[in-house]
Amino acid sequence: MSDLVTIRGIVGTEPQLSITPKGVSILKFRVATHERKRDLETGQWAEGPTNWYAVSAFRGLGENSMESLAQGDHVMIFGKLQIRDFERADGTRGISADIEAYSIGHDLRFGTSSFSRVRAYTGEIDRVQHPSRSADTEGSWQNDDGEAA
Repeated sequence: MSDLVTIRGIVGTEPQLSITPKGVSILKFRVATHERKRDLETGQWAEGPTNWYAVSAFRGLGENSMESLAQGDHVMIFGKLQIRDFERADGTRGISADIEAYSIGHDLRFGTSSFSRVRAYTGEIDRVQHPSRSADTEGSWQNDDGEAA
């Protein structure tokens, strides 16, 4: 059985891109999620348990993600979750949580990101950089006087 999920986590391993004999790109990496809770009595933050997911991204998503992600990045992933039972070489059993990613993006709560559109023409790829804002402006939401529009 599989379910569609969205997770927010941290890229826990360096992404690895491979190409199948049929020419399909596959990116694989692991993502860690954990919960932080504030103890109401002490006011201190406590770390919850960590969940690990094996993530696979195919074709263009895999290729673009390989150029965009690095270990330690905060990401949002939407995809198909599959829980699998497996047997290790020593005979012990284990459970794996695997996500086939349909969408991957940086979690902008923790930083900024820039976007480069990928366009394919006759087998060649053109990367078009998204226009960036100049460093001296606060964004397009302000009017000429510097006040919120």
